[in-house]
Amino acid sequence: MIKSLDLIEKAKSGDRNVLRNNKWLQYLYLTKEQHINLEQVDSLERMPENPILPYVERTLLVLNEMNLPLKEKSIIEEVLVWSEVAKGGMKHNRRIWRESGFQLDIHNIGSAQIYAAEQMSIPLPQRDLEVEELIYTLILTHGLVGQFIRGEVRYKQVQPLVHWIEEHNNLDVNIEVILYKLNQCIIQGVSSDIWEKVKDDTGRFISSLVNKEQVKELPLKVRIRRLRQSSIEKGENFDKHYDQYMKNEQLNKYIEGFFKKTDLWYIESALQEFTLEEFLKIFILIYQKINPLSIQQVSFEFFMKDIYYDYRGKKSINLYKKRIIESYLNEFSLEDLLQGKKPVNEHVQLQTEPMDLLGQIVGVQFRYSAAGEKLIEFCQEAEKSPHYERATILLYDFFGFRKDAFDRLQNEQTYLTDMNNGQDHKRIISDYAKGTLMLDIGAGGGVMLDILSEDHPEAEVVGIDVSTNVIEELNRRKTRENKRWQVKQADALELKEYYDPGSVDTIVFSSILHEMFSYIPYKGKKFNHEVIIQALKSSFEVLSDGGRIIIRDGIMTEPKDEIRYLEFKDERGYEFFKRYVKDFKGREIAYEVVNDVHIKLSVNDAMEFLYTYTWGEEAYPHEVQEQFGYFTPSEYKKAVEEALGDKARIIACKHYLQDGYEEFLSTKVKVMDEQGVEGLPDSTCFIVIEKA
Repeated sequence: MIKSLDLIEKAKSGDRNVLRNNKWLQYLYLTKEQHINLEQVDSLERMPENPILPYVERTLLVLNEMNLPLKEKSIIEEVLVWSEVAKGGMKHNRRIWRESGFQLDIHNIGSAQIYAAEQMSIPLPQRDLEVEELIYTLILTHGLVGQFIRGEVRYKQVQPLVHWIEEHNNLDVNIEVILYKLNQCIIQGVSSDIWEKVKDDTGRFISSLVNKEQVKELPLKVRIRRLRQSSIEKGENFDKHYDQYMKNEQLNKYIEGFFKKTDLWYIESALQEFTLEEFLKIFILIYQKINPLSIQQVSFEFFMKDIYYDYRGKKSINLYKKRIIESYLNEFSLEDLLQGKKPVNEHVQLQTEPMDLLGQIVGVQFRYSAAGEKLIEFCQEAEKSPHYERATILLYDFFGFRKDAFDRLQNEQTYLTDMNNGQDHKRIISDYAKGTLMLDIGAGGGVMLDILSEDHPEAEVVGIDVSTNVIEELNRRKTRENKRWQVKQADALELKEYYDPGSVDTIVFSSILHEMFSYIPYKGKKFNHEVIIQALKSSFEVLSDGGRIIIRDGIMTEPKDEIRYLEFKDERGYEFFKRYVKDFKGREIAYEVVNDVHIKLSVNDAMEFLYTYTWGEEAYPHEVQEQFGYFTPSEYKKAVEEALGDKARIIACKHYLQDGYEEFLSTKVKVMDEQGVEGLPDSTCFIVIEKA
């Protein structure tokens, strides 16, 4: 085992002597700093209090397994143990370093300065200055090879290494091996998968340095593409959008000028969830706030740390802040910003903060008003309770932008996954679909779009959704998986604004009408049956002759006055039920406690409760906002006839119990009718309306 790993083990075992005798270990071990790239972190809550030392230890473990000559291996080891020290140290250490002018915010520079200062304590006759100079240069350029490949820094930053190679031809070490293996340790210490992706590029770049080949700065488009790699992997159509925006000569000039003289830190991790347009707007706003003559480094570390938080134990983008920032950025177009106009919002703004005395380095973050910060915190806390919906409405009203009707924010991934379930039932929908233009209303995760596209290759299939985040995710998935379907942000209640009368052949409502019924305050009132009527009329207006509206959704049981008895097998079930009755927004739930174990209530009230009981606690805050059943079968038929008239023919009308309900609930509750017969009534309807 290499010496440094042995020292780390001793320190972790409580040996304080190794800390006194090894300053690098003291600085890495005794620190409260948390400088880390959040790209590779799964959970902020489970992140170690001191993430620096574990990372250095991982790099050393990679080195430990390498079969290298002793001199090369010892040089790499010395570089690795010192390269992160600027991220560590106690408060008094960091105060002294800053007073000495050390650049702690650019960690490779600060670490090289600390290393050089510590070498001064060694008597001159005992020092090998040529080796120290190499180690200093490698610390100074630590990580820059990978960061150049990623587009974060310019080739100019690697010049100290280039100069060292040019001036030290006679040093008895293999510099190419040192550089390659050092970068393997640095990158593999973060992720073996990342190393596998970049090792060939790393080898080629290092070979060009050692062989003194002329390396040019990356062209602007190539550099930005590399900075957007994570976004591209998630489905961003980079080439299309880049060419669309950068045809503006003024924008091209500003961005080219900015990137030509600026290095960027933590940018991909901070901005990968934002669109390319938002990415460019952020740089124009930065340009408005800094001195373009002096700026050399821009750090997004503050922004990166602020835009992520833990949601149920997993690192997630803070969608409250992301939506607020998106709204702020959308106050002006790129063209407006290029003309010097600035978004004005008393509750949020982009800020740049100097990180050095010369104004060459700035940090970027978004600041919120004190009240805005508290409201964001309140929404995060409200995620755990039925107050979530009210909290997000307050948030959207406060920051002055519209909450999309189905934008469930932190429940987005669960929502999209749920929308993708029930593929067998969705296949039946596809069997009834016809024609050359098909709309899937409330496209969710896109599984219905996939099925329609596969089953009807001749048709144009379009997903309709009012939610910004759903549209964004579908567009990314379309690009990522090369799907041929399209998506459109549109209001299903006013389809004539987007499509001509008679132009659409099939319109699908798969598990979406009950959400429109529950969430849209139609004519000032939620849970308004008129919203269903308007959705049907809106669809029928644009439907072609012979075209079809296909509905799969919740259904109420008839006759409505049937009774059901619930007997809870889970001792917590009755408490869950009482809480549900209090929190359910759809209507008042009336019930009677028959005895210690039995509850008596109407069949449809029982079913509404059981839908939420099936989903459980995690979905509870959202499910109590929704009413799944809103019409009985006969009421549905009557509504179609009255809304659409004689030209509407119902060619299929089925209702059934959705798979899995009885099996899942059987361990939690017994459901009986007045004769004591166990069983659940139908929960779902399937209706096909054809335009004569």
